[in-house]
Amino acid sequence: MNNYNSIEEFAQTIKRGTFGLYVATITDLDMRVYPIGSKDRNMRNPYLGRVKTISVYQNAATGVNYYTIVKNECKREGIAFTNDEFSARFPKEKTYAESQSGFEGIIYVNEKSGQKYLRLYKGRKPTKVVYITLCDGEVVEKGSALYNDIMRYVAPKSESKKQVELGIANVVDVRQPKLENVAYMMQGSKVYINPRHNVSRFIGDNIADLFRK
Repeated sequence: MNNYNSIEEFAQTIKRGTFGLYVATITDLDMRVYPIGSKDRNMRNPYLGRVKTISVYQNAATGVNYYTIVKNECKREGIAFTNDEFSARFPKEKTYAESQSGFEGIIYVNEKSGQKYLRLYKGRKPTKVVYITLCDGEVVEKGSALYNDIMRYVAPKSESKKQVELGIANVVDVRQPKLENVAYMMQGSKVYINPRHNVSRFIGDNIADLFRK
């Protein structure tokens, strides 16, 4: 394997428009103070600051334009727009972060804070994502009593209203983890491992095995 010391170094080698890119991120689980639908003061969330999610992407999509992805998805689903019609229905909007020069579509930078992010997309047919929930650093099995109790404090993800209005069934979801929360990247014989996070014991020696279960 060819090991890289930084995401920027690895990103320069990514083959855009190809498959086989694996990415693992580790982030704090976004949780509410009280269970969804309740403000009972006796039910204050005991898990705040204790729960993280490892998101593992197979055939991760990055280095591609968001608007191009959505337009192609419309075409794939048989929703026809001319270029002008699509631009009118799905206009480009300025966001809090813009592509870093030299890493267009891969690394984004917050113009005010300088915070850097890795741009990823969910929803494209080849892309699969496996989630591993950790509480106090230990795996919480999906469907267990602890997992179900944690999920009481997690609001369901909302889909892009603009894409839904286009009539898309397979909504493309943008994910933008901070660079420091990217734990692992691999494509072919190239690998980047973030020394800040030890996720190998959770994703195993062969990351592809996660997607065979």
